[in-house]
Amino acid sequence: MKYTGKILTLTFAMVLLIGSTAIATEAQRRTGGTRVIVRPSIVRPYYGYRRYWNRRYNPFYSSLYFYDPYLEAQRQRNYLQNELNGNQKELRKHLEKYRADGVITTKEQEELNDDYRDVERAKRNLAAFNRRY
Repeated sequence: MKYTGKILTLTFAMVLLIGSTAIATEAQRRTGGTRVIVRPSIVRPYYGYRRYWNRRYNPFYSSLYFYDPYLEAQRQRNYLQNELNGNQKELRKHLEKYRADGVITTKEQEELNDDYRDVERAKRNLAAFNRRY
């Protein structure tokens, strides 16, 4: 008689435990009318992570150009225009220098041809960039 209360409590607890696990497994079981829909997950790379783990400071990742595509395009256009202007300025300077004495030697002509090629290449790069953006 002394242990009957403890035995009844233990059996009641076991019945509750077994019943709750049976209900939980039944709730997890799929019945006939359910459908499983698989959706693709989109993962985009994040390129700014090195800023946090790299000990050295990299100003590229903290600049506005890294996060704004419009500013990045303006920056690239500015670089290309400055390159073209620099090449044209160098060509004008060489033409003025080489025409001063009235004679253009083969070495000077090669230098001028190289300057003309640089100007044409810079024009092509700028035109290609302007077609894209």
